[in-house]
Amino acid sequence: MKLYRHYKNKPYKYIGTAKHSETLQDMVIYETHYENDLGRLWVRPKDMFFESVNVGDVVTPRFYKVPLKIEATTEVNESAINLIAPLINESFGKWDKDWFYSTFNEHEKFYLAMAYIDEQIVGFKLGYERTAHEFYSWLGAVSPHFRGLGVAADLMRSQHEWCRKQGYKKVATKTQPHSREMLLLNISNDFQIVGTEPYGKDGLKIQLEKIL
Repeated sequence: MKLYRHYKNKPYKYIGTAKHSETLQDMVIYETHYENDLGRLWVRPKDMFFESVNVGDVVTPRFYKVPLKIEATTEVNESAINLIAPLINESFGKWDKDWFYSTFNEHEKFYLAMAYIDEQIVGFKLGYERTAHEFYSWLGAVSPHFRGLGVAADLMRSQHEWCRKQGYKKVATKTQPHSREMLLLNISNDFQIVGTEPYGKDGLKIQLEKIL
């Protein structure tokens, strides 16, 4: 997770470190995660970014990493589905309950990971067992306001760690060509493109697999 919060309560995305070209001092590059008329990208000496400051006689980090809490369950009940339905609607433009249950009811063994920031659900990843050796990563979404912070990557890691513990040898998934960020995330996490399949009027879906 790349979300940090300044002690004055403003959120920022941590981008990385760079060297000052003249002094070789380590600098942190970070980005506002809110509207700021003064600018979007900022830079500050690394030591200063990670130092503690005294605020009202209380020592506190100047910037602290906002924790991402992931809750996972294999008991995907109506309550859990109601939590992720708004994210599906927000990310895909609709929550088609009939379509969801037409697939959901065909399977028995699920794994659902849900990501929370400040007690707010911001993302999820849901999949099911295809065979004793293969797990299918079916649906996932991150709230648009929290994208680009590493939430999807952390959810994927949670899913794959669970799959390894269950003894699965492979994770499979599909994505559409226009879902560039998801395609790149999968490839950067060792998925291989293994084929395509027709997807109605929307063209093709790309099939991917990862050996665990």
